[in-house]
Amino acid sequence: MSSLGALVRERGPFASVYLDASHDTEDAAKALELRWRGVREELARQGADQATLDALEGPALAPVVGKAGRALIAAHGRVLLDRVLPRPPALVTARWSTLPHVLPLAGSLGPTVPHVVVLADKVGADVHGYAGQTGGQGEVAAEEVRGEEHPVHKVRGGGWSHLRMQHSVEENAKRNAAQVAEAVDRLVGKLNAKLLILGGEVQARTALCEELTQRCREVLVEVEGASLAGGSDDEAFDGAVQSLVAQYQYNEAHEVVERFTAEYGRDGGLAVQGLAPVVEALREANVAALLVADPALGDRTVWAGDHPAQVALRESELSGLGIEHVERHRADEVLPNAAAATGAQVLIADGTDLFEGVGAILRHT
Repeated sequence: MSSLGALVRERGPFASVYLDASHDTEDAAKALELRWRGVREELARQGADQATLDALEGPALAPVVGKAGRALIAAHGRVLLDRVLPRPPALVTARWSTLPHVLPLAGSLGPTVPHVVVLADKVGADVHGYAGQTGGQGEVAAEEVRGEEHPVHKVRGGGWSHLRMQHSVEENAKRNAAQVAEAVDRLVGKLNAKLLILGGEVQARTALCEELTQRCREVLVEVEGASLAGGSDDEAFDGAVQSLVAQYQYNEAHEVVERFTAEYGRDGGLAVQGLAPVVEALREANVAALLVADPALGDRTVWAGDHPAQVALRESELSGLGIEHVERHRADEVLPNAAAATGAQVLIADGTDLFEGVGAILRHT
């Protein structure tokens, strides 16, 4: 959500769209066109201008292979956000409002998991780095690392020439693994990767693991059955990668809820719940993580100034700070925007019992 800091500072009004962009059937293109037509008509009914609707049409109709969703936010004839979602949204959303509606992004994407994926053999490896999501979204680097190709396989035989060959094979394999490890470590550090997922030949994985730095070993997960050789099951490997990243996302979100519960349960803990203390903490840029548990949050309203973090329950609180331009807005727009503007995490905490449907982990007391 912190990557949306520039977006939430833009001037509205905004068209915010979340729709099913799946392209997994023969009539998918026609179905998508019908869904978009309904969204466009709804936005027009709410007052969206022609230029903004026209700007949205191209990306809204762009096909995405497989099951997927799409998030689009536009204003004044410009598309400000175009994000493919790993799954279709539970509900199609078409909203024309003064502020951008970014809260569904938190529920659709989950926590960001920068990760590195490596497929290795004795000669080298394919190395891919992802800044964000599963399914290839957020890929920032791809590198093919190739070392010495001959000799890399041990052969049967005897005598001194055979021993020299065996030694040469081992040395080449070690050098190749070290070359791959250097590239992997560089990318893990660059992305601050939370996961390093390693597939490929068993011997190549073993050799590479021996060369990896401690930083890489701490986030390493190996996947069996994957190979760089032709005819390998790429879909199975991709599925395993996506499953590992999704599990990490789930665990990370669960840890945030557990931390909130622990902090709220102790005297002087770094957690608050309810609109009043959460809004105050957002205004002071004192929120590390915003938790939203009540879909009815949008029925409540709060006051906001020109800057996304200028938020309050009462108009007088902002006017007392010398803020002249103040308007009342939906809470489900104001609170996530303030979180994005101040670098806070946003978590949809379904099933968590929060007073007035909202809570926060604070940065400091």
